[in-house]
Amino acid sequence: MKRRLSLAVALVHEPAVLVLDEPTVGLDPEHRRYIWNHLEALAAQGCAIVVTTHVMDEAERCARIAMIREGRLIADASPADILARTGTNTLEDAFLALEESESPDTAAEPNVSPSLGEKEACHD
Repeated sequence: MKRRLSLAVALVHEPAVLVLDEPTVGLDPEHRRYIWNHLEALAAQGCAIVVTTHVMDEAERCARIAMIREGRLIADASPADILARTGTNTLEDAFLALEESESPDTAAEPNVSPSLGEKEACHD
């Protein structure tokens, strides 16, 4: 109830930018779906939404993902682009593949796709 209330309070003033930290963690599937549908509608109306999460199925719902490991950007692209780049089937596997492919002396180059919409940016 607290999570739903805090989200409702954040939306009351129709913000141009909305920053959410794991907005649906701990909610039942019905409420998760309702919240994500509402967030997608807000994004379609021009609201910039930034979601931070370590839950990869939440990240999959975003138009663009920035994956961060130990303070360094290891990927910045759409979920499909990240999966294609890593040759994996899930974002969780992609994160692990990117983590394994990094060496301590070199930072990964961001993989930015110019075709991304203005929907959401998710961070892990």
